[in-house]
Amino acid sequence: MNAIKKTLLFAITLAVLLFIITWVKNNNVQMAPDISFSDIDGQQHSLSQYANKPVLMIFWATDCPGCVREMPELNALYNDYADKGLAMIGVAMSHDTPEHINAMRHQRELSYTLTWDQNDEIAAAFNRVRVTPTHFLIAPNGEIVMRKIGTMNFEYLREKIDSMLLSPA
Repeated sequence: MNAIKKTLLFAITLAVLLFIITWVKNNNVQMAPDISFSDIDGQQHSLSQYANKPVLMIFWATDCPGCVREMPELNALYNDYADKGLAMIGVAMSHDTPEHINAMRHQRELSYTLTWDQNDEIAAAFNRVRVTPTHFLIAPNGEIVMRKIGTMNFEYLREKIDSMLLSPA
């Protein structure tokens, strides 16, 4: 009788432990907020329109040396992956102006979507972004799988994007 009680107690303990581990793991998943915004050309967008696609969001500023330095690599990334499904959104911080953003877009030949976070609403939705550059990689299911403050390791980023594009949605 004691052996049966011990086995039953062990099984119940194991089941509770597995439940707790699963609950904690699922509660640590951070989903991207479903924001809406206008791009620098006035077209409306929302993150939900990019469902089932990976999205790279880059919070940047025209006066940020690290942001400017990584723009050629961001352009190359967009050129390599846009046709495979990657969406990229450059979010210019509120202290910038549309004139400065457009000048940077033309000077650096930025081809991905740009928006101006005039009222800090996008930055607030992404946990109050204040430092540039800050990058968020969003998986096709909407989960934020990477947050990187500072200049990006593009080799690592390409590996993450490759794994998302190879995985079924």
